[in-house]
Amino acid sequence: MKKAVIFLKDSEEVVRDAGEIKTFLEDRGFSVKVLKVSRSPLKGISLRGYTLGVVIGGDGTFLASARIASRFGVPLVGINRGRFGFLTEVSIDEAPRVLETILRGKGRKQKRIMISTYLIRGGKKRYMGEFLNDVVISKSSIARITEIEVSANSRFMVHIYGDGVILATPTGSTAYALSAGGPIVYPDSENLVFVPICPHTLSNRPVVLPSNFSVSFRVLSPDRACFLTMDGQKGTYLMQGDVVEVKRSKRVCKIFLHPEKDYFEILRTKLMWGS
Repeated sequence: MKKAVIFLKDSEEVVRDAGEIKTFLEDRGFSVKVLKVSRSPLKGISLRGYTLGVVIGGDGTFLASARIASRFGVPLVGINRGRFGFLTEVSIDEAPRVLETILRGKGRKQKRIMISTYLIRGGKKRYMGEFLNDVVISKSSIARITEIEVSANSRFMVHIYGDGVILATPTGSTAYALSAGGPIVYPDSENLVFVPICPHTLSNRPVVLPSNFSVSFRVLSPDRACFLTMDGQKGTYLMQGDVVEVKRSKRVCKIFLHPEKDYFEILRTKLMWGS
């Protein structure tokens, strides 16, 4: 039997929507698993053999779902029940029609690169996870400037004084990185985007790097003056001398695109271009 999984955020409205989508898929021969996700990823879940993932919620729900689905190569379609909806492109009213298109084998699929993150402290390397959007090192207290040494492919790149740094995937280029002045990168591009946050030296600018680069951030600020955040959902305080290493993941996130809207239409709508 064909198998599908529905990821949803925990709200009464979304639970009702999930019930309707579950019935829709079961009527078409699917065995359906329903998983509630939060900022903490589900552990011990196997999606081996699943061929479709439906995310009902906002972009945060999608990011948490992607960390699970990418482990098993399950392609996702996002149904928007959040606020912004860059990743959850499909409205709830469009969902049956879009799902029908996908089930007929006519869905447009795209692969998005992800990033692996490691924390090196006291000579010990700790794996932090795989992420779809970004890794952020930011100041953790008021009126304190962070000091971070940045290296790319083991070569010194820049010394940053400011509010912090962002390393984003193309998917994450329209998230925090965009708010910090970074460029919009087409989502299936194979690049990484380095963006300083409010740098003290105004000539420090965003840099687009090849995706095969490994980027390291050495914390020179005092203990707990910096905070590491990944996809806006996982985080930890950093100590002086910590190194955060980020590189392209071996995993990808497979996404079913809206069958009618292209990326530029989504940008025009979400960013209100021309309004």
